[in-house]
Amino acid sequence: MKEFNNLLENYSEGKTLPQEFYTNESIFSEEMKRIYHHQWLLADHVTRIPNPGDYFLFNAGKESIIVIRGKDSQVRAFYNVCTHRGSRVCLEDEGSKNLLVCPYHAWSYSNEGKLQAARFMPDDFNKEDWGLRPCHIKIYQGLIFLNLSITEPINFEEFIKPLQPMLEMHQPGKAKIALRKKYPTAANFKLVIENFTECYHCGPSHPELCAIHEKDWVYTMGGGQGTAPEKDTKEYLEKIKPWIADCKQRGLPTDTYLEEEGPFKQGINRYADRTPIGNGHLSQTKDGKPASTLMGKFDKFDGGLTQVSFNPFGCCYFTNDFGIMFSFKPKSLNETEVELIWIVDENAQEGIDYKTEDIAYIWDVTTVADTRIIENNQDGLLSQAYSPGVLSRNESGITYLYNWYFNSMRLSR
Repeated sequence: MKEFNNLLENYSEGKTLPQEFYTNESIFSEEMKRIYHHQWLLADHVTRIPNPGDYFLFNAGKESIIVIRGKDSQVRAFYNVCTHRGSRVCLEDEGSKNLLVCPYHAWSYSNEGKLQAARFMPDDFNKEDWGLRPCHIKIYQGLIFLNLSITEPINFEEFIKPLQPMLEMHQPGKAKIALRKKYPTAANFKLVIENFTECYHCGPSHPELCAIHEKDWVYTMGGGQGTAPEKDTKEYLEKIKPWIADCKQRGLPTDTYLEEEGPFKQGINRYADRTPIGNGHLSQTKDGKPASTLMGKFDKFDGGLTQVSFNPFGCCYFTNDFGIMFSFKPKSLNETEVELIWIVDENAQEGIDYKTEDIAYIWDVTTVADTRIIENNQDGLLSQAYSPGVLSRNESGITYLYNWYFNSMRLSR
């Protein structure tokens, strides 16, 4: 990709990217092919489609994926493309169907993706050869993952392995969806994930989040470990040693996982940690008090916050009583859909054990603010006056992100 390589030569480490990385359609197309389509993408939670025939669409870029529960209760994924002449089959974002019928020529498919009816076809036409094209799908602890690679994807069991201890502690497989919200963002996806990778902006932009967390956490861990100067991070980790020791005594994992060099250079970028919220707060709520019943393997509230990132496009945050699933979907060059899904224990009852406004408050108000500042960033970046700026010591996570991005773009696909 000559154009990308020429631009890369103009990149200076420690600065933001040149303007063309956010405005060039050819680069966006290559990013989708070389990076996005090869990730295990966090798509949704299985409780969205509890019954046979229930389905939803996962839409990103030019792709649309049907995720549907078959009559055998198995969840499958198919490209939303009729095998006749390529029309979209499902036009609504979600629903329930006994048959998937193409609105163009009425070819129909079962919930398991098999072609059921196609009128006036040649005598040698074999319906078994013309089912919907499957998309790679895996379900782990109730979380639905999709991989849009046309070829064989990276091994899912190896991919999820370093993140298993944290996920199994919170047991999202024994949870249910409490609420979902979408935040359409008029900006390039890289600006969205750059913003999520640093907390340099948290002080001026997120007073609600900063009021909940201890100041040291916001500075050193708000964007993940490694986003603040090493000295300050070590001091914070030393400070929380008693809390970590208590967790270990109770059999709860707290060790940070930061991507190893080998997988990192192959385009994989995972992360996990668990730290205290601070300020004596027990949950990520407006007043720091629990908002729902305990979820997962906890026998008491310990005020911990777990961050599990599958890649820069999807992650989960967990407190003792609820979880938030984050998904960042590139829709076009300057359009990204941010979706948040809140989950609670499967036995928790709305209005009795929890209120959606309580569990949603912190990350709803934070994401609304993020949408505004990201869109402002996009608008300013389009100016002829824009040139790459110098990153602060509190934005080293962006340099880490760029290194992953460059490695991924160079990989042969």
